Amino acid sequence: MKSLSIRMKFILAFMAVVLAAIGLVGVFTSISSVNQFQSFIEESLMDSYSEFVIDYYENYQTLAGINTVLRPGRGAIPAEFKNFNRQGLILILPDGMILIGDESHHAGTVLTQNELKNAEPIEVDGETIAFLVVFSPQFQRNPQEEQFLERTNLALLYASGIAIVLAIILGLIFTRTLLKPLSNLNTAIGKMEKGELLQEVQKTSNDELGDVIEGFNQMSNALANANAQREQMTADIAHELRSPLTVINGYLEALQDGVLEATPERIEIIKQEVSQLNRLVSDLRTLALADAGQLSIIKDRVNLQTLFNHMQNAYSLITTEKEIEFTFNKEDQLEYIYADEGRILQVFSNLITNAVRHTHHGGDIFINAYDTEKGAVIEVRDTGEGIPEDELEVVFERFYRADPSRQTTSSQSGLGLSIVKAIVETHGGEVKVTSKVGEGSTFSILLPHE
Repeated sequence: MKSLSIRMKFILAFMAVVLAAIGLVGVFTSISSVNQFQSFIEESLMDSYSEFVIDYYENYQTLAGINTVLRPGRGAIPAEFKNFNRQGLILILPDGMILIGDESHHAGTVLTQNELKNAEPIEVDGETIAFLVVFSPQFQRNPQEEQFLERTNLALLYASGIAIVLAIILGLIFTRTLLKPLSNLNTAIGKMEKGELLQEVQKTSNDELGDVIEGFNQMSNALANANAQREQMTADIAHELRSPLTVINGYLEALQDGVLEATPERIEIIKQEVSQLNRLVSDLRTLALADAGQLSIIKDRVNLQTLFNHMQNAYSLITTEKEIEFTFNKEDQLEYIYADEGRILQVFSNLITNAVRHTHHGGDIFINAYDTEKGAVIEVRDTGEGIPEDELEVVFERFYRADPSRQTTSSQSGLGLSIVKAIVETHGGEVKVTSKVGEGSTFSILLPHE
């Protein structure tokens, strides 16, 4: 069985609420109307009764004989007074004796003080001549009063019908306003299922529904960006793999066909390309582990001077060839950092390799280390070509190259800075870069204290 649509559920809910409200209002109104009419009739008859008793007393200076005047059927008084003695209106003398009673309270009976507590005094010139008491009155309504109550109930019935129609109309309007964004959201989700990840649903309100739509738009944008990055990374990986594989395949085919001889130089070229593939695979694995939060690090004390000496020895050949001055400065009190030595060597190896590559012949590379409240800061500064300001935000993206037109070399895959960022953040630190074109770049690494 197909369930009701949200629109129909809202309309039925509106109708149920309206009907419940009308029902409650109708019941309370009806009860209140009857009670008000009862009170009105009671007060009106008591006032009329009191006026008649006062007139009789003023005419005869006594109430003697009034019971015969008010006896039913005499016709001496207006018709509405003829049944007083049957409807709970009791006339009592000041001493508590009933002068005119009803079927339950007979004339001549003396009432107690408790029974007289709700009695209304009838006074003439400040003197109480009698009391008027109502015992469970059941006053009959006249035709005009009955007709008024019937019209009131009929008006409530008409109002109920109009309210139901309005509930349906308002339900349609409200559900249309409310469900239109949901319909747009559903349409956008359907498009995302078909592969169109970038969707924008218009936000029409600042309520919870608006928050949901805003969250969906952010999610859609994030998914689209992630998918674009994935596609770009896939293309970049394919490109990075294609270059060394092409070289390796070309040499192997030539060697197999006998076009080239297997000289040590050619075997060395193939070996270098294989090494490049191994480095690329290793870098990608490092990034994949970092993305999954599984990049393992074992922190320990690492001597900065020993670390610098290692870097200086590793890069002495290339810095000598380019006549680059390699300088290390640190604060005296900063002897150690707390890090995974193997991983941190990888970080500085990538940064120094990057600095050497972009520093001109005869330039300088400085490594400065100093302590702060947040942790140890190590800067790698070069006097190279620098990075344009509009590219500073993307230098840590995967496969970024300052010169995109430059072909891949054995030492440049475009993953070095991405690995630097991943390893430093796994240490709980952060890495920043500042640069000025023509003057060089500075990469700053903050590593937290032990």
